Amino acid sequence: MPAPEPVRFTTYNLLNLFAADTAVEREHYETIAGVIRALDCDVLAVQEILAPDAATAAERLRRLADDAGLRCEVPGSPGSSDSEAAIAFGGHGYHVGLMWREGIEPVPGSLRCYGGRDFWHGLAMVTLDVGGPRIRHGSFHATPFSPGLRADQNVRLVAAVTRPAGEPPVLVGADWNTECADRIPAGQAWDLYEPADPYAGAEWFADLIYQCQWDYDERGHRRHRADRRPGDVLWAGGLHDVAAATGADWQPTTGHHPADVYGAHGVRRRIDAVRVTGPLVPAMRSHHVHDTAQTRKASDHLPVTVGYLPAAVRG
Repeated sequence: MPAPEPVRFTTYNLLNLFAADTAVEREHYETIAGVIRALDCDVLAVQEILAPDAATAAERLRRLADDAGLRCEVPGSPGSSDSEAAIAFGGHGYHVGLMWREGIEPVPGSLRCYGGRDFWHGLAMVTLDVGGPRIRHGSFHATPFSPGLRADQNVRLVAAVTRPAGEPPVLVGADWNTECADRIPAGQAWDLYEPADPYAGAEWFADLIYQCQWDYDERGHRRHRADRRPGDVLWAGGLHDVAAATGADWQPTTGHHPADVYGAHGVRRRIDAVRVTGPLVPAMRSHHVHDTAQTRKASDHLPVTVGYLPAAVRG
């Protein structure tokens, strides 16, 4: 019998999808839909679905799922005839959602959505039957601005993902808007998986207040460095970056697009990633950043895909 194929889970920030009804935006939508079809993933976490209200957000996720050949409807509790689109309505016009291919079944009543009352953007989670143990999949989008709020909301995220005890293991795909702080064993020590500071070579510009800590030397010159506190909350709280867990080579996911203010200053960041709870770490088999001409054109974020074997989930 051939070895089972890993389940492919992708996270993708769609760059202000549905921002306007113009020819440019319609072309953008078609490009995004084409990228998603080419990804050929099993489960997809998306960020930056734009909509003025929850009903419109749900309809837009359904439209994208239909055009990409995916599904996004989660049945209500057993015995209910209702269903909901797997989208969390955020507090600032940017919403996150989940889609999956035909043949993967959402567990009825398992959709959990946290919106603007809980997070700057939102968190959507649904338990899926992918063959083997049931696995929860999530989509999250952290605040692009305050590192302090980002760290505080990551504490809230860890609680939402890991509690109550006894829930299935979880993968969360996200635009984390922060640097990874995961550590990996190096002999008797633990080293940062991502030791380089992406901001170290950049001259100071105002938007660095959203990503850096800074102080002043004895002459009053400003010194800055990446603020890793939000990332450290995630790792310390038991959400592991799959790139670090699999030993993947470091590769940026942003900085290539003209809409990226950090990229305009030469900063290349890896802020899109999939994180998993402990039982999924031994099941992770691959990590891949999709860097092509089409993905560079489509969004200021590159999609990231990880592969996992449900049969290898610990416990």
